[in-house]
Amino acid sequence: MDEEEAEFSVDQADEESILVTHRAEAHRYAYFITKDGEKRILGDNVTIGNNGTLNDASVFGADARAFAETEARKRNLID
Repeated sequence: MDEEEAEFSVDQADEESILVTHRAEAHRYAYFITKDGEKRILGDNVTIGNNGTLNDASVFGADARAFAETEARKRNLID
């Protein structure tokens, strides 16, 4: 599945963070890129929920993180 068919989209990605949005409900998830020794990883995140939706943003949190990790790795932002 490519990004255009995915449940999430990447809004912004750089060496400091990656921001993804749940397409259907517009919840946004920002993940900070940090160092673990010499390795770059996704660190803490900030979730910006859309209160006008059926589901709370936490419902999609695990899927959002998995998507963000995949996309960050494709962009060589994390190891």
